[in-house]
Amino acid sequence: MRKLFGIVSSAALLLIGSVQLTWAQYLGQYPFGTSAALYDVNAAGVAIGWGDVSGDTEMVGVSLFGPHAGQWFNSGVSSAGLEVEGGAIAGTGMIVGTIADSSGNARAYAWTADHRVGIDLGTLSGDTGSSAFAINPGGTMIVGLSYGDYGSTAVVWTPDVDWQNGRQVTTWTIHKLPTGGLEQTGQVWPGVTLNYWGGYGVNDRGQIVGDAWSEQFDEIAVIWNPLPTGRKWRIDQLPHHSSSGGHKYTEALSINNKGDIAGDVNLGEGWCDSNGVCTDLPALWRVESPLANVWKLDELTTLSGARVGWNTAWGINDVGDVVGVSVDAGGNSQATRWLVTNPTKPMLLGFPGDWGQAYQVNDFRIAVGFYGIGNGPNLPAAVAIH
Repeated sequence: MRKLFGIVSSAALLLIGSVQLTWAQYLGQYPFGTSAALYDVNAAGVAIGWGDVSGDTEMVGVSLFGPHAGQWFNSGVSSAGLEVEGGAIAGTGMIVGTIADSSGNARAYAWTADHRVGIDLGTLSGDTGSSAFAINPGGTMIVGLSYGDYGSTAVVWTPDVDWQNGRQVTTWTIHKLPTGGLEQTGQVWPGVTLNYWGGYGVNDRGQIVGDAWSEQFDEIAVIWNPLPTGRKWRIDQLPHHSSSGGHKYTEALSINNKGDIAGDVNLGEGWCDSNGVCTDLPALWRVESPLANVWKLDELTTLSGARVGWNTAWGINDVGDVVGVSVDAGGNSQATRWLVTNPTKPMLLGFPGDWGQAYQVNDFRIAVGFYGIGNGPNLPAAVAIH
């Protein structure tokens, strides 16, 4: 199941730059409150995430370079105490995420590039809430889920452009993604109902990745491939066997424009065994035949080399970097990078502090996430990969 993370308190922002840039001197302190974490960064170097603003949790962002380097902004829209996870920013500057409505239900939400206009993306008819997790780099598709009393449905929002009173107006239309036809794959068990679905990543080719899970957290990673008829998709299950064996639980989280996919897999005992040991392993689905929709699953090597602990590949770019979190030999979670071409060689990203995570990396090889020191709070971070 897609994991949810609350934003906890923090103190300062430290960013490590490349040889050409020392971002720390541009950015200084996080100005709005005590904590923040960065979840995405676009090609223009604008990073966004969630942070506390005067005791509330809001979407926040910062320019990492350029004429506005070090300038933070916030949405002004509260999450109203919801556990928020991620959000994303397109190359156009449009931002998506999740807030709360007046009844406390989650609502998929978007902000225009100038951050001045907010858009409630709505839900499927009859549902009570929705979440937006990703937007493609071109800014033409938003993916997430819509939920009601008996489960959730993976959805995609697409724009419709019209002219009203002499000006261009864009509205976003929600579409339900198909969920049928997966019962014969062998990974869905007899009697198991997959009544929760979510879309978590999307690329400029219209490919959407996500997963489905049950009340018992049985879970499968899926991909929706666009059909030539337009605004229709076909669902396929992603492989759950790698050279390390079969995986009962699989989750797809991010997809690049080539079609390579980052995510995680589980050894098959659930998220935690009877001894309370949780095992989640980073995964990469490498596209082998785009036209034939063939992917190969690689279980990424952890920092410790052991198949234990909570490890996830969260993000992937078009140049072959995969970023996420892995447990080191000391049992600490660290922001980690792998290469599509060498999935057995994990590398520390170089976030400061004692622990951290990386959520996404852009094509200029800037990775964003957060770090922490001791028992302290989340501190936002960005690193230029050399």
